[in-house]
Amino acid sequence: MAGWVVWLIIAGCLFIAEMLTLTFYLLWLGVGALFGAVAALAAPESLFVQVIAASIVSLLLILGSKRISQHFRMGKGYKDAVDALVGKTAVVTQDITDQANGIVKIGGDVWSATADEHIRHGEKVKVVERRSTVLYVRRERDSSWLE
Repeated sequence: MAGWVVWLIIAGCLFIAEMLTLTFYLLWLGVGALFGAVAALAAPESLFVQVIAASIVSLLLILGSKRISQHFRMGKGYKDAVDALVGKTAVVTQDITDQANGIVKIGGDVWSATADEHIRHGEKVKVVERRSTVLYVRRERDSSWLE
């Protein structure tokens, strides 16, 4: 089988994997593989040239897209969807202890959560902050006695 065909198969597999993961990194590797196919057409005997071409293009695209995405993230008005969870009320579906994270449910979404106190299953909590992929919560105080 010709080298350029192998590069196209690799590119196709990477594009399909990208559609399943939505990370953009596999997309750039797939584009690099396409350049590997072009290099295979230009220099069919030199696997080294093909790999270098694919690697350089992939690396440049990854580094370039990282800079562009950081620009959009740091842009005025950008707010991550997960940050919108701060201040919302959640229900504990798995106990939160000082030894282990628990699980909370907000709307239809389930999140890992941590707290400074033991919070039992079924209690309502308020999301205080986001720590990476774990939400920091506090027990929601019952304010009905104030009324």
